Amino acid sequence: MEPNHLLKSDLRSERWRTLFNRVGDFLGENLLEPTPLHFEIAHACLTTPESETARRVNEAIRRNGRLTPGAVAGISALRAAEISAADLARAAAEAQSQLRQISEIVGRSGQDARDYGTALARIAATPSAPSAVEGLIRVTRAMIEKTRLAEEDLRRSGEEVSQLRQSLAEARRSADTDPLTGLPNRRALDTRLREAFDLAQASKAPLALAICDIDQFKAVNDLHGHQIGDEVIKFIAGALSDGDVERLFVARYGGEEFVMLFEGMDAGTAAREIDRIRADIAAHEFRITATGRRLGRLSFSAGIAGRAGRKSPTAMLKSADAALYRAKQEGRNRVCVAP
Repeated sequence: MEPNHLLKSDLRSERWRTLFNRVGDFLGENLLEPTPLHFEIAHACLTTPESETARRVNEAIRRNGRLTPGAVAGISALRAAEISAADLARAAAEAQSQLRQISEIVGRSGQDARDYGTALARIAATPSAPSAVEGLIRVTRAMIEKTRLAEEDLRRSGEEVSQLRQSLAEARRSADTDPLTGLPNRRALDTRLREAFDLAQASKAPLALAICDIDQFKAVNDLHGHQIGDEVIKFIAGALSDGDVERLFVARYGGEEFVMLFEGMDAGTAAREIDRIRADIAAHEFRITATGRRLGRLSFSAGIAGRAGRKSPTAMLKSADAALYRAKQEGRNRVCVAP
């Protein structure tokens, strides 16, 4: 038995060494430091190649040629949002359980009232019995005590349900919000895009979607650090969402990418609005407030697609992504509209 046990241990150790080497190679190929976050994403991608995390990693590599630290941060945020979604489901189940308990309490109270009525009727039918008054007092006291206990149960359950509702609302916000920018995240975008597409298709209304990507974002991180990179992401997020356009939905798509959804607007009009924002940002020189160090100019590229001629939200995203790729290929800092 001992040799077999050792053989199994050796095999397990060999598998771990192989996986460790694969993770190391992955980090090296993508020029990523061996931080816990980078290791976690690499491990998840290599051990579950069919997962959503692996899909996002492969998409980021396809876009940028490698997996950047900013993309890792975005993917990690999306994973955290999915965990929050699981918490949301648990909170909903707990709330439903509390509501069932309230229903049971109300049911018991109703039965107690019926029992009390029956007892009173029985005592009233025998008024000459010596114990009639004592019986009435005893039943009344019992009913008062049961009512008091039921009220306490209802009050306690009501407080618990109120707390669960707050937890439910917080979990929903967490599941749908990007923690860095405060914008809706990809999960929230998927829901909103499906709803907007179905509504626009049913009413024959225009709908446009844009994918915006910060230009040369890796250089910002490399030269100034990830903290400044995060500030750049937050600045662009604010610029894209701080407009006068009605029915505009802006979400962080992941990493340095954002999606803008224009309801009731065609692709050409949306392109002009985005180009106005792009030109305004590109015209300014930026400095780091804390140090005064010159940051230089910032810009983004965008690809836009309209609903017309496309059969699904996924088709709109693919067309906008292709237009974004064309904008990057043509020199960045521009807006391209998908045909």
